[in-house]
Amino acid sequence: MSTVAWGRRILWAAGIVTALAMVAGVLVIDSPSQQRLKRLDNARIADLQALDIAARGYWREHDMLPPDIRTLATQPGMALPLNDPAGGPAYNYRLLDPTHFQLCARFSTDSSSGQRRGHLDAWAHPAGDHCFRREAGDKD
Repeated sequence: MSTVAWGRRILWAAGIVTALAMVAGVLVIDSPSQQRLKRLDNARIADLQALDIAARGYWREHDMLPPDIRTLATQPGMALPLNDPAGGPAYNYRLLDPTHFQLCARFSTDSSSGQRRGHLDAWAHPAGDHCFRREAGDKD
């Protein structure tokens, strides 16, 4: 067999591998609209985490959880996100008992479809309305 025949086979093999890699890449990567929805959900989680930190800070300072989200937001020096970044329903805070509260938002995607690691597992959510039960914690 000549070197030209081997060269053609290698060229064909490289072309097939390249085409398969491109097809696999297109199948694995989300569409731009799906990526946008995931970014919005990540922003919602970041907003809820800020509200969670603020509620815990309020609890440490006042020895009680705030009765509502407006009380929390009107604390001096607070610039808390109260509204959905995409214009959806406002975030919801609900006092459950003296040491527990709920933070709620409407999500566009199911977080189980993406990769979550570590502390983000505590913020896993389905698509749609979802509430997270949070605890104020110990006063240390």
